[in-house]
Amino acid sequence: MLLARRIPRFYDRLDHLSEIIAAVDATANRTSEQIFAAEKALIQMQIEWEHFVRNLILDSATGNFENCSGPIISRSHPSLRSREAAAHRLIGTYPNRQFEPDWYLPAQAIDASMRLDVSNQPQIAAELGVTPWPIDELRHVRNFIAHKSKRSALAVRATGIVGASTNIDVLEVALQYGTGGAKRYIEWINFSKGAAARLVA
Repeated sequence: MLLARRIPRFYDRLDHLSEIIAAVDATANRTSEQIFAAEKALIQMQIEWEHFVRNLILDSATGNFENCSGPIISRSHPSLRSREAAAHRLIGTYPNRQFEPDWYLPAQAIDASMRLDVSNQPQIAAELGVTPWPIDELRHVRNFIAHKSKRSALAVRATGIVGASTNIDVLEVALQYGTGGAKRYIEWINFSKGAAARLVA
């Protein structure tokens, strides 16, 4: 099965979340329910990316998938046949942890692909190793929505998308124009789509 078959569903989910945010953006007098819906969509954008990366790497270890270069395998663990088996094997490679890596962190995802010794590891490392990593902004926004702590606020400010003395309004942050000329939430979605497409190519 082609890894690329995962792309349409991923795109559809991101497009649905984008529509939710766009509808709120088009509303002049937003209700608290609408703001909550948009914030929930921002959180889900981060989750969709995390799930995509996790599934891509674990699926790559099963030997059931291929990309344009041919079949993808785990060279060190050829007996893995399911995502669950790959996850169990991965966890077993860590000396001091009993849980999966934080898939949204590029360094940890790259490390997981190395531990599973998947044949597309160089491609994964090349794509996830890109700097700067624009959806780091989304990750910090997501954490602020979820926790609204001093630490999460400092992390958002450290990205430079909010001024040092400005109150943090995550919806307004997402609706601002980013460096690429589109609204920031659209830039996050477009970056995620592009990275996903390159990862499965």
